[in-house]
Amino acid sequence: MNFVLLGFALEALSGQSYEDIVALRIFQPLGMEHSRLTKPPDGEGVIPNVTNDWNADIGTYGPTGGIYTTASDLAKLARAILNHQMLDEGTTNAWFKPRSYSPSWSFAYGMPWEIFRSSGLLPDSDRIQTVITKAGGLRGYTSQLLLIPEYNLGIVVLVAGEGHALAWLREELLKAVVPAVDSIARQQTAERFSGIYISADKQINSSISVNVQGSSGLVLTSWISNGTDFLATYIQMFQHVSGSAAPGKVQLTPSLTKRGSEGVVWRAEFVPDELLAAARVIDMRLVTDVDTFTYASRSVEEFSFSMDLSGIASKVHLPGLRITLTKQQQQKKKVVPDDAWVRSVSNLMRPLSL
Repeated sequence: MNFVLLGFALEALSGQSYEDIVALRIFQPLGMEHSRLTKPPDGEGVIPNVTNDWNADIGTYGPTGGIYTTASDLAKLARAILNHQMLDEGTTNAWFKPRSYSPSWSFAYGMPWEIFRSSGLLPDSDRIQTVITKAGGLRGYTSQLLLIPEYNLGIVVLVAGEGHALAWLREELLKAVVPAVDSIARQQTAERFSGIYISADKQINSSISVNVQGSSGLVLTSWISNGTDFLATYIQMFQHVSGSAAPGKVQLTPSLTKRGSEGVVWRAEFVPDELLAAARVIDMRLVTDVDTFTYASRSVEEFSFSMDLSGIASKVHLPGLRITLTKQQQQKKKVVPDDAWVRSVSNLMRPLSL
């Protein structure tokens, strides 16, 4: 009913029919040439051999799900949303946020999204993935649009026939595609950021070394500040604050923000190799929460990478230590998908049976 009322409100405000509003504001600008609210010729559609609503006239309920479309057209809509063609980045990110929560930790309600969170999509990591979805359906037809902003990834699932096929297809696609895309993301991160960064002033013995280590992502493997092993110092400080001497590594996490001319901001945090044995009711280990350590009011854990025209990091600025380090020139390697990508795509391309 809410979408019906929204359709009436749009018509009253614009003086146009709902059909014209959608066509002029969405279909035409995005090139969705095969989307409409009126039934196309039967030869242009898939009419399942089950009870269906292909010929149904749902009248004023059109805004609830009366659009005839294709997977290709919905893919154009997904790209437009993820690339901020329709709304600016800030508005889009706010649009993806939950408006209320369900009794399950893995599901929340958006406007109009159904938001799922899963820690089981990556075979070597329990990193949580957020999937922004919108499902719909009439008799004989079910559909779901899935967006994963972390990878700028969209998936469209349309089913003509038995509705249970949609859930199966969604699961198989996510299990195949997400690990493959994550594998590519790791290799692209390695190509763009991994390397040794040193001070241009040879009299200052300062440098860092970063590389990608499996599911841990970008890891700080060496950190020298003015001749001091600052990586060991940082780990000791963090262990002192946390009250645990558990071994671990210092990971860099993208903040998805830029710091003016200083570049793309990543944040460092010490991550134990194993979770602490004592279970906590509230886990306060938030990598993008607050600065654990600062020096003269500037974060010690902030790393701002400057990118060259090809998208490769050339320098890194450490505001807490007031120094900029230059990346040592390395032979660029072409990103080649690893075995995880090949296996995932191979499994995806096998004939599907329901």
